[in-house]
Amino acid sequence: MSHSLLRVAWVPAISPSGSPLRERRGLRAVGFLLMRVAAPCMLMLIAPVANASRIPSPANSTAPDLIRLVGTNGNAPDAAAGQFTIVARDLANNPLRGCVVWLDFSNCPDLEICTDQMDPDATTNCTAKAIEKIGNDLGEVTFTVLGRSNGAGHAASLAGSGRIVVNGALIRLPSVAAFDLDGMGGVGAGDLSVWLGDFGSGSAWSRSDYDGDGSIGAGDLSQWLSVFASGASLTSCAASCP
Repeated sequence: MSHSLLRVAWVPAISPSGSPLRERRGLRAVGFLLMRVAAPCMLMLIAPVANASRIPSPANSTAPDLIRLVGTNGNAPDAAAGQFTIVARDLANNPLRGCVVWLDFSNCPDLEICTDQMDPDATTNCTAKAIEKIGNDLGEVTFTVLGRSNGAGHAASLAGSGRIVVNGALIRLPSVAAFDLDGMGGVGAGDLSVWLGDFGSGSAWSRSDYDGDGSIGAGDLSQWLSVFASGASLTSCAASCP
């Protein structure tokens, strides 16, 4: 092919006006061939850059180090105690528009998430024990996670047992706590009994660590009492993902 192109490019021919017509046509043919060869290469160089723009940066993104599972007042989730916002950004600190945000609780065997999150934008995946939402144009997504624990003697999760995943990439390992510790009747006296058991165990079970400081103490009890007194988590979910 190259020999043929060379012949086309350099065989001299003079047009009636005296211009080297064949030479110009040959050069155009070479240029066309180079464009056909170079275009796919340029696309191969551009594609990784485009894909990289969808990769979240843990350092640039905003996400909580603690997720607190809450109940409802019968009509709405307890946002005051449990709401948080994740802002996903890429390596260039640009917001990830329309990103897929995944809260994964599969490493928390002592916690359950409600199948109905009372959020039309949230999708609960019981098989994966996860909740998914889609970020807005600024890469923001807000959650209030409805869930509970499974009673006395079942504490198992320690700090960093949750997972926050954006576009398939892990950006944070939050601790996960739950105010409804006995899993029945919302936040009430039974939960206080379970909390006292976790406190007396000497282990820093994350389900009872409401301030996320890595220990169970007076600060956590104060937060539990505030949620109990508010009446905003008096109802547990009817069905949950174990």
